[in-house]
Amino acid sequence: MRKARAMRSTILLSLLLIGCASSQGDRSNNNETPSDDGGVIATEKNKHREDSGVVVADDSAAPQSDSGSPSNDSGSMSQDSGSQSAWLYTQGNHILLNGKNWHGRGANLHDPRSCSACTGSPNAAEVNRRMDELVGWGANFIRLVLEANSLSDLVMNNATYLSQIQSIIQHAVAKPGVYVMISLWIDPTFTNMGWPSNPATINEWKFLATTFAKEPRVLFGLVNEPQNNYDHSLDAQVWTAMNDTVSAIRTAEQNAGGQAHIVAVQGTGGWARFLDYYVTHPITAGGGKNIAYEVHVYDDASTFPARFENPQKTIPVIIGEHGPAQGYMTLSDCQTLWTSAEKLEIPYLAWTFHMRCPPNLLVDNSGGGCGVNMQLTPTQGWGVPFKQRLSQPW
Repeated sequence: MRKARAMRSTILLSLLLIGCASSQGDRSNNNETPSDDGGVIATEKNKHREDSGVVVADDSAAPQSDSGSPSNDSGSMSQDSGSQSAWLYTQGNHILLNGKNWHGRGANLHDPRSCSACTGSPNAAEVNRRMDELVGWGANFIRLVLEANSLSDLVMNNATYLSQIQSIIQHAVAKPGVYVMISLWIDPTFTNMGWPSNPATINEWKFLATTFAKEPRVLFGLVNEPQNNYDHSLDAQVWTAMNDTVSAIRTAEQNAGGQAHIVAVQGTGGWARFLDYYVTHPITAGGGKNIAYEVHVYDDASTFPARFENPQKTIPVIIGEHGPAQGYMTLSDCQTLWTSAEKLEIPYLAWTFHMRCPPNLLVDNSGGGCGVNMQLTPTQGWGVPFKQRLSQPW
């Protein structure tokens, strides 16, 4: 939720790229960025850093049955078949799969641009290699965060990038039971408050919804983190921007012959912290079908009732990001979150399966570069305990 983008000079400023942050926010909502093992390194918001000569920004009714038919022109195909359906759907305050509350958990995974570490040589094969490792840890839910720093970088304007994203989704859905939430993370179409804009972000989602209209194991995450709005005075405006975007997605899905995917709308402010407004004003587009409400949690356990426990009594919730952030959230708080989320049957995702986008689940074995084929070692303070949690049944 709070994300800082760090800038670095020619000298390697120690770690910094904010993990949970798009190019607009700061993870701890001040001038701090979480470090490798869950600590933080002081840095200014909205900066960039340069690694190895490369400038990088740190930054509902149950569905019809599906037989694993091709999901889109890329050849992506769900492996689930027979009488069971691979489509997720909402019912009451939960996300369900085949009549049972869905237990999705995993981590954020960066697109081939890799939190700006690989902007010079985006590598989809490396994303797939890291996905294999993450699934090996026990993850069945991945938030694939898309990064575009200019309009020409957008997936709908860049055929090479589109092909890479399609190949990553195809790789993911070939794994039994794995679901991917495609999320716009750093994106030039967002408003300066981190909301979806009309028509630019809406057009981007029309394109993505059309592309993946028939893929049951894809979810859509509209934006990264609506910012500020701590007094909630802009909640209604955020709601309208989200609702309009969902409406466009539903039309695109229908026109492409697809079904209603789970669409995650993000908290109305505080870097996606606040779900309160949605409790009394749920999204209405598409009849409100298959909508989940995404919160990012970088606060101590005393805030959990407000962040997700109370909203979940009424609406389906996804914890899209969480992780240790010094002065805000400890490993103990994260462990409490896991217990609470699993008890309440809330899907949850850790930030992030990367080595320089703190808080990092991976040790930086890249030598300061892109990290292609680097050893994927979990960080002691964050990666190891989260890997252990994923290895336990839920």
